[in-house]
Amino acid sequence: MVFFIMIVVLLTLTALWNFDLQKLFRVKSITQNGGDAAALMAARWQAISLNLAGDLNLLQVIALSEGDNAALSAISNLQVRLRFTGPMTALMAAQQAAKNNGLHINPDYTAFLHEHARNVADNYGTEVGEDGELLFPEPWPGAWMDYSRMIASVADNGVAAAPDNLQLYTDRASGGHLLYDIAFYEAVAGRNWCWFHANAPTLLQDYQNFFPAWWSPLPEPPRRSVINSEIYGMHLSTETRPLTGFGISSSTAGEMALERGLSGMISAAAMTTTVAWVTYGEAWGEWSAASTSGEDPFPFAGPVRPAFNYAGADASVRVEATAGRLTPGSGGASISNTLTWTAAAKPFGSLEGDLLPTRFSLVLPAYRDVRLIPVDTSSGSSSGGFNLAWRDHIEKHLDDYMAGGPTATPSSCWYCRQLRSWERESLRQSGVAWLRVHSASCRPVGGGGGDASGGRRRGH
Repeated sequence: MVFFIMIVVLLTLTALWNFDLQKLFRVKSITQNGGDAAALMAARWQAISLNLAGDLNLLQVIALSEGDNAALSAISNLQVRLRFTGPMTALMAAQQAAKNNGLHINPDYTAFLHEHARNVADNYGTEVGEDGELLFPEPWPGAWMDYSRMIASVADNGVAAAPDNLQLYTDRASGGHLLYDIAFYEAVAGRNWCWFHANAPTLLQDYQNFFPAWWSPLPEPPRRSVINSEIYGMHLSTETRPLTGFGISSSTAGEMALERGLSGMISAAAMTTTVAWVTYGEAWGEWSAASTSGEDPFPFAGPVRPAFNYAGADASVRVEATAGRLTPGSGGASISNTLTWTAAAKPFGSLEGDLLPTRFSLVLPAYRDVRLIPVDTSSGSSSGGFNLAWRDHIEKHLDDYMAGGPTATPSSCWYCRQLRSWERESLRQSGVAWLRVHSASCRPVGGGGGDASGGRRRGH
């Protein structure tokens, strides 16, 4: 009977384990499919918005040819608003794609977006810098209330796929300090001494203790341009000059207008009239994060084709799903696992003859496709823009740490616990001793991922 009971228990545990394993695989598949679908949908709406911006440029030259001042005023207004309404549509469409693929609303993501909408409404229109100027001047009258309502509208329907490459105007972690580098904390936690050898060769020996504060002061948040959305921004700019200054001819502009179904003659006078045009911003350069050469080559099988070798607008998402286990844990406690998936996608296109869409620096309707791209070649940081635990540490806990040392930070914060570990001299000396013997075996660790602090953390 004892033997029989043991067999029954083992068979039961095996069955439960097998069920849990299959459930984990299923949840993993849902997170991957939902995350990929959300990224592709967000990138598709970025492509649509870029094409609309190009259409507005073409409509503007037609309106100039016809002397339609009312149309010119309306086009100018749309050009400004499209940089926010397009990305917000991308955010909303990404949520629907994620939910259609089986993902549920994430309450933490939803709460963060609601809080940010309130912050935009309450503070963006009033915050001033040391020079007395507004930190976030409105792109159009009432812009911040409109923007806040758009964010809140998405949050009201629930957020399942978080925009992981969001770049808030108030973001502090923009590089320039070791405490803003998530790889530092992971190196401490994993005793990854090779990371210190490659990125901070003398830190283990030089650091003494926190008191008096050894670290240099944390840098102030950089002042960012506020003409693009913080979420799925397209990094567009505005240039005021004649259309001929972009190197585009009237015949080329006319052919593009006809292809887009825009009728109207383009006059020589319109080509030489100085007005504001939507152009590509500084982010639209070579796709360096995907380069297969240089000091930090990306492990592609071959170089990116010249027609697609440009950075700029892309969409990165973060999704989570929880899988509960039937197999009991220690003391019979229930166990659940949270699976996180990040994905990125990018709009692609070209002008006639496989010319880069950025060939004239003027935005033109050229985008016809979207593709998934490796996360580390996107504009998302190595830490992830929607890593909420990391955001809390950067925005809340680091100030307490700099003011009162490691013990002033909450023990519930994983990153704070690593700072406490870092204070142990025995830990740092063990790293020094290990590197003294094994440093020659350390392989170079590159940057990537569009983050100033570098550090590739995800391989897909």
